Amino acid sequence: MKQYTSLWLVCLLAVFSMTARAQEGIETKARPDYPALPFMLTFEAPAEGSASLSISADGETLTSPTTLHSGTEVTITVTPADGYRMASGYPKVYRTGTPSETVPATFKPDASSGIAYLYTFTMPDFPVTVEVEYEKIQSTVTFANPANGTLTLSTADAPGSSIVSGGEVASGTKVTIAATPNKGYQMVFGSLKVSGKVGDKTNTVPLQKEKDGTTYFLMPAYTVEAEVKFEPILVALSSEARLSSLSYKEGSGEVTPLPGFLASTMKYEVLLPNSTQKSATLTLSGQLVDAKAELLVNGSPVSVEPTGSFTATVSLESGSAKATLVVTAEDGQTKRTYEVNFTVLPESEYYVKILQPEGGTISVSYTKEGKEVSVKSGDAVPVGTELSLAHTALPKYEFVSYKVNDDPLASGNITVSGTDDLTITAAFTQESSVTPEEIATIGTPAVPKEKEGQEGTNVPTDDNSIVIIPDAVSLPSDTELSSLRLVKEDIEDPAKKAEIEEKAKAAAQDAGIAPDAPKIVMEVTLVKVTTTISATDASTTTAVTPVQPSDIVTVRIPYPEGVNKTQHDIVIIHLRSDGVVDVYSEGNNNLTLEDDYMEISVASFSPFVVSYTPKSGPVDPDYPDTPDTPDTPTSNASVEGGIAVWTSANALHIRADRPAEAWVVGLSGARRARFAVVPGETRRALPSGVYLVRIADQTYKVRIRN
Repeated sequence: MKQYTSLWLVCLLAVFSMTARAQEGIETKARPDYPALPFMLTFEAPAEGSASLSISADGETLTSPTTLHSGTEVTITVTPADGYRMASGYPKVYRTGTPSETVPATFKPDASSGIAYLYTFTMPDFPVTVEVEYEKIQSTVTFANPANGTLTLSTADAPGSSIVSGGEVASGTKVTIAATPNKGYQMVFGSLKVSGKVGDKTNTVPLQKEKDGTTYFLMPAYTVEAEVKFEPILVALSSEARLSSLSYKEGSGEVTPLPGFLASTMKYEVLLPNSTQKSATLTLSGQLVDAKAELLVNGSPVSVEPTGSFTATVSLESGSAKATLVVTAEDGQTKRTYEVNFTVLPESEYYVKILQPEGGTISVSYTKEGKEVSVKSGDAVPVGTELSLAHTALPKYEFVSYKVNDDPLASGNITVSGTDDLTITAAFTQESSVTPEEIATIGTPAVPKEKEGQEGTNVPTDDNSIVIIPDAVSLPSDTELSSLRLVKEDIEDPAKKAEIEEKAKAAAQDAGIAPDAPKIVMEVTLVKVTTTISATDASTTTAVTPVQPSDIVTVRIPYPEGVNKTQHDIVIIHLRSDGVVDVYSEGNNNLTLEDDYMEISVASFSPFVVSYTPKSGPVDPDYPDTPDTPDTPTSNASVEGGIAVWTSANALHIRADRPAEAWVVGLSGARRARFAVVPGETRRALPSGVYLVRIADQTYKVRIRN
């Protein structure tokens, strides 16, 4: 640079000297020509994107800065780094300090040498600067909108905005990718991927994770395609096929709940007021326990709301109609059929009041459509109905006659043609005076007395078959002056016993009782024995009055001879006087089996059927026998499908990777339990024994020990 400055100074001085001499008239002499002066050339490779930048002239590679004579041909050789290319408008050659005054540079491709970029220009008669700039190569990103979800791509360069399919992204750019399934769907494992072709080879672009869980990939220098798939989330199909409520109304009248509705009761008789039109349309409304179940009413599908509610209509014909509601659970297998018979009462009806007399009990019934209908006190009965009266005398009492509206009636049948309400009772007489010693022989004490000098309650150990302990609210106000007793009688009448067993047959099948299982049939009556001592002669009189409890009482039944809870599956069927059948078992969580007795809670007294089936001994080899050991890989080696089953003392354990429903039954077929299984571990307490466990279409046999 110093050399260059000195040469220019010499030239300027020479010109100045010659000019001065000419002005002074001094004669000048011609001097020889000097060689043309060179001009400065500067260049520098950019920091980003350059693999190499070379400038040469006359076969020599130049370094910056350098000087060249005007007219020299200069070659620019440019090789961008991988993923980069020459930016548009480059290289630029311009007068140093004046970028707007450019020097043309000619592109000369040389395919044989493999040089990416080759340019030439002619050195002008002024200093020049060569400038080069690179840019990242843009590649295309494509993707399709997936079914049952969305796929979104974005970059940090444009936060909040998404990349559209077919958009270009510079290589090395961090691209965020988000796959979002619709409700009820999940991403197919391993289906989210990014790939592209380089020649004939398909490359998979690695997906990476940020600390916050965000998925991203680095854009390569070639076109890529992103894809993802979604699938439905599999859930256990419900087997719930019950109604939780059922009501009806006539026209625009008030909604009336179905009398005595229970989810477990399948058949109902509804008497409509005699003011109801014989061809009226009735609207049924109710609620399904599971809104995903399907409903047919008289064979026609009924729309069920997301909440599980529904409405349907039935029409009366000649004053009667039958509604058959079939509920099919989500699993398509479990079904329940509810039947409701509607009947418009005749123009006239009367009410029957039944007064239970001292010394015995009476019952009233009538026959309708070939079936016996029990009449409870306060029931309305159509005029013209023939009532059948029956009685049972308590010990030491003898039946005398019935009384209807205080008039004696010797016959056991009565047909009333009028519209007056009826009050029916009966008269019994004592066979003889009952001594205090004989009082103890009337039934079983309902509330056992404590033995003198002994704490606790004395539970009788004699052959009495049943003990009843009423709740405090069920006892008469004068309990302390009287004695509540239970009169239990085996049913001797073959016809009556056969009728009761027939009624129990359907309930027994529901409870899984084998047809040939041993059974005991008994009738029960709760009575109040009151002894009065005369104030004059110290004589005593005893009155025995039946008690009809309106509150729940606890019933304790000693085991039949040779039967115990560890060796038998036990089910109790209660045939209530209102026609409803209750089934008590451990699986229904309403039967308690103690060491000395069975215990249930009831609200009325009527025939009971106690069934007991011996528990199975040897284990069936067709089912895997899970050990009573903690959960280990060894004990569950044969378990597949995400379900593990094992046992511990008096407990069943199930571990599942998804929601499911478990059924537990005894080997006799009696259902023990039905419960929901949640993801993780579920523990269910069960008494010792051998059970079949059904869950997720798999069946296991387990042995539970104490």
